[in-house]
Amino acid sequence: MSARAFRVPVELVFVLVLLAGGWGLHGANLRLETFEQEQIETGEVGPLPDGKLLRVAALGFERLIADLYWIRTVFYVGSEAARESNYPSAEALAHLITDVDPHFDSVYVLMASVIAGLRYDIDAAIGLLEKGTRNSDYWRIHFNLGYLHFMEKGDYTTGARYLEQAVDRGGPTYLPLLISRLYAHDGDAQTAILFLQERLRQEAHPKVRKRLSKRLQDVLIHRDVGIISRALERHREQRGADPGSVDALVESGFLRKPMLDPQGQPYLIENGEVRSQTPYEPLRIKQ
Repeated sequence: MSARAFRVPVELVFVLVLLAGGWGLHGANLRLETFEQEQIETGEVGPLPDGKLLRVAALGFERLIADLYWIRTVFYVGSEAARESNYPSAEALAHLITDVDPHFDSVYVLMASVIAGLRYDIDAAIGLLEKGTRNSDYWRIHFNLGYLHFMEKGDYTTGARYLEQAVDRGGPTYLPLLISRLYAHDGDAQTAILFLQERLRQEAHPKVRKRLSKRLQDVLIHRDVGIISRALERHREQRGADPGSVDALVESGFLRKPMLDPQGQPYLIENGEVRSQTPYEPLRIKQ
């Protein structure tokens, strides 16, 4: 009689895989509990595992492990210790999660927003988003890359190229307007306003929204100062003297209407220069 071949029951293999996955999740959770204690004092999360190795070891449970790290990352971003130390582990956590699950689209978008908007590390945010473009067709990843290249780097051509990719991947129908303005106007204030208004529509984090709102206010003042300054220059050329006020520019027909800054304050002309009563950051974009 021939010996019967030994067969491992499929159920046993399934149970072993579940146990291995559960053990991996348990280990990841214990590691994160330790990180949470370290983070209380320093804002750091300690040494992180290699996400690519963790992905291999996940045995098909990589999304569960990525979700676990993502939940902890959300708590990290909201912690006082991380805020006071300027989010030192934000980039590392983002790369860990997206190494474990390269198709975790929202991590690229949200953590790039944290890294750029709260930590203000523009190059790190661009690096994370570029990683996203290699693994995802999510249009917001390409849009945010276009925004950072335009607003933070002053690279209008690259910004337009990423917006074109966003359109190709299902972005809103109004994006071609931004693209055409980038190519035609080479970074004027009105294009920046459109960009910032769209970023505000997308952004939910209150601190990032506050930074974006401040940038939008700066751009609006920058645009208005440019408009009034050009009217002032025309007045000088034609009248040979400076007007006494912005209202005088309106009365003499050099400016269409009185202008107020975003805080409702009138602009001033002092010592031959246009001045805003609301403090603002000078920008590199065209007026």
